[in-house]
Amino acid sequence: MTALHIGARAVATYHDGQNLAEHLSPRPYLHPVTTLEGTVLTEVEPADHRHHYGVSNAVVEVNGHMFWGGASYVHPTGYELLENHGRQVPRSSDTTDHRITQTLEWLGSDGAHVLTEDREITADLIPEHPAWALRWRSTLHADAGDLEVGSPATRGRAGAGYGGLFWRLSAASVATTATTADGGPALGSTSPWLLLTQARERGPVSLLLAQPRERVLPWFVRTQGYVGAGPAVAWDAPRTIAAGTSVDLHLWALLVDGDLSPETAQAHYDRLEQLP
Repeated sequence: MTALHIGARAVATYHDGQNLAEHLSPRPYLHPVTTLEGTVLTEVEPADHRHHYGVSNAVVEVNGHMFWGGASYVHPTGYELLENHGRQVPRSSDTTDHRITQTLEWLGSDGAHVLTEDREITADLIPEHPAWALRWRSTLHADAGDLEVGSPATRGRAGAGYGGLFWRLSAASVATTATTADGGPALGSTSPWLLLTQARERGPVSLLLAQPRERVLPWFVRTQGYVGAGPAVAWDAPRTIAAGTSVDLHLWALLVDGDLSPETAQAHYDRLEQLP
């Protein structure tokens, strides 16, 4: 385990995930991830979706191998637990109190090399509003041939284009509102940011999720049944990464004790864009 710190405070713990059961698609993940005042904004292995693990790179399918965990969508009958689960294995790492850099090998269900990922996770204090920012960037390299990335939506389940960098928050028992930059529906939005606000025992907390404006992927968002969100790599069609090329995945987050208005959220998004 490795902890990310803001000053002396540990705000996120990174696990290598190699002890996860095979059907959970073993992978590194962050949990707990907390606000500066200590409110936990992640869950792992919740009863509703045992394969959800805090914040992780959980692409559903690459060349037929499952990296999301759990059951696969089989059209038109529904979800089935298949023997198709892959694994993300850390090969090298460098860590400081506020940065984790890692190279990982993605192995298919047959143990063969699928791709190489370069990952960087950083933690930064945002002193203007007592809050901190988490930024996750993953570069997926197609170094073993063409890659086809899929999701349940690409297999026929409309609106289920989930998969990619994913943040699991909490159960549906926690009241949550979702707001986008344009005020429209959150599911499938291409807003550069998504604001999730929850009522917790200590008071409201806000999680501002964001992407670089020039690289926005559609948001997959759930606030009913469970609370979770992330940019969708294969929202409604398979995505191909040609052999010898790479693709960057980004997820930024601002964790705030308190409410954020849409105007303040936009100002914070502008601030996130300026971080080195």
